[in-house]
Amino acid sequence: MLFEHSALDGMVAGLVVERLWQLSESENIEMINTQTNGLPPPSNAGSLHPKPLKMPLGGITIPNQSLSSLLKASQSVMTFEVSSYPDVFTTLRGHRGLYDAWINFTLQLSLRQTLGDAATSLIMVTPTHMRHFKHGRCDPTYSTTVRSHQLVTALSSCIGPDKVPRYTNELFRLFHLALLEHKNLIKATKLGLGVGPHLAALRRSMSQDNPLKKFLDPFGCPSIYLTGSDLMEGVECAVGNVYAADQLAVTYLGRKDKVRLVLNGKGTFANILGNLKERLELNLKLVMLLALRYAIAGQMGAIECLLQDNEEKLVNGSSVDDAVKAVEQKGHNKTRKTDFTLVIHGGAGEEMMLNQKVIGTIEFALLTALTLGAQVLFHGGSSLDAVQRSVVALEDCFLFNAGKGSVYNREGEHEMEATIVDGHGKNSGSVACLRKVKNPIKAARCVMEKSLHSLLIGEGAEEFLGSLGEKDTTLKSEYFDTDIRYKELLMKSGNSKNNHPQTVGAVALDKWGKLAAATSTGGLVGKWKGRVGDTAIVGAGVYADEKLAVTCSGDGDAFLRQSVAHKVASLYNLKGYSLRQACREVIHNDLEEKCAGIIAVDHHGETVIETNAGVMFVGSMVNGIPRTEALRPMRGFSNVIWETNELVAHLQPNPWTPGATILTRKTINGPRSIFQLVLPDYIAMMQGARTVANLLCEKLGVHRCALVSMPEFDKPAYIKVLPLHGLEPNWKPHLAKEMEFNPYDPGYCSSKSGPRCEDIHLDQVQAKICSQLPTPNAPSCFDFHGDPSDGGLFPRIIRGEEQQWRVWEDNEHVAFLTPFPNTPGFTVLVPRKPLTSDIFRLNESDSTALIVAIRKVAHLLQEGMNAHGVALIFEGFEFDYAHAKLIPLVPQPNALKPPTVASQFCPTYAGYVTSVDGPPANKEDLTEMHTKITKTTAPQSWEHPQTHAASAIKSKWYRNLFQIQNTLFHSTVEYFHNKCKYAYALTPITTDTISSPMGLGSDSEPVFVNMLGQDVYLADSMQFVLEYFMRFHDGLPGAYYVSPSFRGEDPDATHLNQFYHVECELLGDMNIAISIAEGYVAHLTQAMLKEHSNIILNTAGTLSHAQELLKNLEKPLPRVTLDQAIHIMPSSDCLEWVQEGQPQFGRKLTRKGEKVLIEKYGGAVWLTEMDHLGVPFYQAYTEGSGRSKAKAADLLLGLGETIGLGERHSTPEMVREALQHHAVPEDSYKWYINMRQVIPLLTSGWGMGTERYLCWLLQHKDVRDMQIIPRMKAKKFMP
Repeated sequence: MLFEHSALDGMVAGLVVERLWQLSESENIEMINTQTNGLPPPSNAGSLHPKPLKMPLGGITIPNQSLSSLLKASQSVMTFEVSSYPDVFTTLRGHRGLYDAWINFTLQLSLRQTLGDAATSLIMVTPTHMRHFKHGRCDPTYSTTVRSHQLVTALSSCIGPDKVPRYTNELFRLFHLALLEHKNLIKATKLGLGVGPHLAALRRSMSQDNPLKKFLDPFGCPSIYLTGSDLMEGVECAVGNVYAADQLAVTYLGRKDKVRLVLNGKGTFANILGNLKERLELNLKLVMLLALRYAIAGQMGAIECLLQDNEEKLVNGSSVDDAVKAVEQKGHNKTRKTDFTLVIHGGAGEEMMLNQKVIGTIEFALLTALTLGAQVLFHGGSSLDAVQRSVVALEDCFLFNAGKGSVYNREGEHEMEATIVDGHGKNSGSVACLRKVKNPIKAARCVMEKSLHSLLIGEGAEEFLGSLGEKDTTLKSEYFDTDIRYKELLMKSGNSKNNHPQTVGAVALDKWGKLAAATSTGGLVGKWKGRVGDTAIVGAGVYADEKLAVTCSGDGDAFLRQSVAHKVASLYNLKGYSLRQACREVIHNDLEEKCAGIIAVDHHGETVIETNAGVMFVGSMVNGIPRTEALRPMRGFSNVIWETNELVAHLQPNPWTPGATILTRKTINGPRSIFQLVLPDYIAMMQGARTVANLLCEKLGVHRCALVSMPEFDKPAYIKVLPLHGLEPNWKPHLAKEMEFNPYDPGYCSSKSGPRCEDIHLDQVQAKICSQLPTPNAPSCFDFHGDPSDGGLFPRIIRGEEQQWRVWEDNEHVAFLTPFPNTPGFTVLVPRKPLTSDIFRLNESDSTALIVAIRKVAHLLQEGMNAHGVALIFEGFEFDYAHAKLIPLVPQPNALKPPTVASQFCPTYAGYVTSVDGPPANKEDLTEMHTKITKTTAPQSWEHPQTHAASAIKSKWYRNLFQIQNTLFHSTVEYFHNKCKYAYALTPITTDTISSPMGLGSDSEPVFVNMLGQDVYLADSMQFVLEYFMRFHDGLPGAYYVSPSFRGEDPDATHLNQFYHVECELLGDMNIAISIAEGYVAHLTQAMLKEHSNIILNTAGTLSHAQELLKNLEKPLPRVTLDQAIHIMPSSDCLEWVQEGQPQFGRKLTRKGEKVLIEKYGGAVWLTEMDHLGVPFYQAYTEGSGRSKAKAADLLLGLGETIGLGERHSTPEMVREALQHHAVPEDSYKWYINMRQVIPLLTSGWGMGTERYLCWLLQHKDVRDMQIIPRMKAKKFMP
């Protein structure tokens, strides 16, 4: 079929052909056979290339040959396709004029790249159909404009040397302006206001010799015309004819998941067709992503917001001073209230196609929603309005499982739910099972503010919204249909994972200190009709009050069953957990086997993002700095030696030198260069490198570490910290033996020097770099902030006394080219103040100022040298003066990749460092190195009382111990208070009635003091007080305390003068007490493993002992009587007499004997029925033993006895009898006897020395290392 017109709108041909195709598809095959008289159907060969009709066309002769032969002969016609996701094309088509503009701008860009500046003089038209004309008139629209020219210029430079496009705000603005102008021109032509007919009439009215006619003649035969349709099914190929000697016709045919372009070139255009085709294939994808961002912003109603003037920008993080101040104030967040805080998420899930382009688009959508919500807060709006605005935007975007992008249920329908919570107003609204409402979160707001209810579902909710006259509440189901969701439904099976639910949510704190939360979802793929999830239930997937706001994503049914959001709030509000601790606790305890992600903000502005999912898309606006990222848990890293909430350092598996460490962010994507990070993140990463360097120096015994950072194409930004082995403590210069020079990026960076560069080349490089400065020719400042007589090279350069090629400076720093570069543009940055060459040892302010200056210089070098990145090296062994080396990575010519670099290994420092990787390390060697670095050892600083207080503050051992002791206390309280329902007893520390008196059964010496003129003892135990308090509350099941106790014997590896006692007294006999004690040990050990497994592993080297104990505690621990134990002992030194040389008083096990018993039973074991004269008098007698055996038990664990336990005498007579039996005077114990007369009770009790338990937990052998503040006989400790 041939359509012939000098400037025909391709839509006309398309409409006719598409209609014919639809008719042919619906034609009955029998009717076709009848009409063709049974003739065989025509061959399909060459069906894409029909022969043209022979007909006169105004003197134009059609070649007498088939189109296919024409293609083969001249190659003047080419066709190709570009594919993408159907939803991408649907989104482009959904924004009027955008699809056509995408093709149009891409063609202009490709022509510019192919023809150069000559392309700007070509006339390009888009034939435009004027539909209101009776005969279908078409007029030309001249597509090349000033705006499109500006856009094409920007697009030409948006891809950096690293081959990564940068879709900046300026590029977005230029696209917007070019699109508006393009649409206005099309509209004007459609209305008959185009200039084409006027130009034609003017041209025809002029004589042939009129110069103006010659100027206008090209408009009658434009060089390029573009025509097509954004969606045309059934048309396989459409070729635009060309008539002029030099002419190009471009036709595009849109399909559901691709677009086909046909290029027909004549004359000079035929010669460039191949090159143009290649450019178009690349540029269609480039401009598509920009157009898609614009379409998404349009969906979200954010175009105007994103185009706001710079003065109204919400981001104040671009200021270096602000960023530095933010870093300096780190740690004081709870006393400094920021203006507002906003955190949003786009869902947490297990699996997803983590294509960088997909991630980039999702992050743009998140940033857009974040910007919209932040704009509300920026202008003083409420947190409630902000979270609603952000969630509405996410609902309007097809990328997320909420609103427009909602998944299908098993019936192939959409059922959406949402909740909004006003934390300050203690109010909420929820909706569920909505099918026709565009924005469920708006509906939830209406329920909250305009109904008497908190939750409405289904038709009732939609009828309620209709009664209010709300907009967009009766949409057709087609609005919510997306191809990706339909495919998810088809792939869904009964047992398949919900790979990426993509629920959306937001939490915010406004400038008034009010909190709010909002969340919305389409639910689970293939869910049952009528299913209501956690998103619609306050306390399950969302919660807010006056102290915090929380939203969740992941396994919604698990969130419902566990009331996850409310649990986070309870831990924070009622138990005093930090916000991060609360989120982690809930994920670890309640959602360990589930997919979960939580975002939260508290009234201090502290934000938390926690997830155990494979990926979680999040965005935040904190301190005015926006961030969006694909967050991943840390499970992808091995041999981790250090981490924070955002950063992780791990041993490099292929190290250049032993102990080489990689420091990176815990995100799955992000910038490839540290210099592309937002300033606070960059500073935090550099400060993290300093911490890691100091750790490596301490643990590996090296005196210095180097830093190397080089961007790589396929990796997020990272830093290598390299221990420099073999150096002496005092600084000495070290230089590499060989030089090197690489004119282009060799695939690595090195600190080696190069040969002396000629001055003329240095001048040229200097000029190239300085051209990017605001004032390239500004005079230099030669201020040196040190001794004016310092004759070092760097001081002389700063003072201007040495030949130099300065490229940048500020009040504190100077950057200059080295005359011995190993690559062009190699720059050295130094402070004006003389500082140590060990940059990792600089103080906070000097370090921060230097690393901020480094970032500025890196950006300058990248622009000036047209580099695809800049490498950074800290080393410091040429000059003992702080300096940083910055190395521009100039791309290889012709876009060649750098050559593969052979691995290197340097066991000792050889005068240079490099980014080159080493050979893969042996797994055992890595494990050994990891253990060496991470193992925490006791400093035994208690041996030096005068310095212990100061040294303990910086000791990793004591810092860890402080955390563990905190957990021990709170876990103890939780066990007794929550599980056992025991009462806490406040006890004094002095007594007249010591529980281990000097007598036959004494196992310690009392500590005698004179207090205020009264002779008393410091409590060795307050067990008696617990027995006393048991009588203050009828039916009280038990009482407990955690308090120091005092003993007078000399301290050693198993004894302390002051230790911390956990003691409890309870109703019942010894068996009940043993059960409670075993439950306590299990509870405490579980808490320690949950909170401090890394500390335990880094100290003990294993967790197996704790895990094995928990396994053993699933049933009662073994019990061995003393008599049975005696027969097991292998030697006499395992036993001793209670009284030396007096066997009638009985025997007891020594420490060695206790250890024999522990080894015999493979762990914890109870030693029971000791000889009564070997235990304190207050332990009850074993029935039938004739007062020889005690109802007492010791739990042997670690160093030996860790818990001492016994049943008490229940009557006054039994106590008197025992006192006499043990030869203990009765005077001080009369009250102890009398209380049994007042209220007789059968009780049992036990006490545990916490230091001995911690020795077992950390597999340590000296209890003296278990006290942060020691108290030892004859030694004075501070504080």
